Amino acid sequence: MKKIFQILPLTFVLAACSSTFGSAAKDALTYEAAVSQPAKAILGKKMIVGGPVIAYQYSPSQTQIEIASAPLNEESAPAKIANNKDRAIVIVNGYIPPEELDNVRFSAIGRITDVAQIERYGKSTVIMITADDYRIWRASKPMFGPSSKPRYGYKYDL
Repeated sequence: MKKIFQILPLTFVLAACSSTFGSAAKDALTYEAAVSQPAKAILGKKMIVGGPVIAYQYSPSQTQIEIASAPLNEESAPAKIANNKDRAIVIVNGYIPPEELDNVRFSAIGRITDVAQIERYGKSTVIMITADDYRIWRASKPMFGPSSKPRYGYKYDL
């Protein structure tokens, strides 16, 4: 029984140091790695991406979230600064209410379903993925008043 109590804290430390998406994040492409390859070569591959939410829209069974790609830390949380020219569109099955997507950072891991070159933000590549898993990163400061609590238990310092 004593050994369990000796091993348990180590388990929590190791779990806290790993990525939010677990071992799947180790094999996933980043945005930078994906855009450096030909579009046909990356379709269907696993990708991890994150950044501030720029826009979102809904279909009957999905939420489509557009983000500006930002570097991710070891927990898969996006950095504070993103490159507005580097965009990703994440398709999430199900409905995410608009109040959960306003003024947040978003990270997701999933399969690449489409790649497009656009001129809208200057010449850039937009990568679309269908999310297997995602996280919403809220500011640690209350966003909607003093009684607000960060949803999902995730905090992101501003």
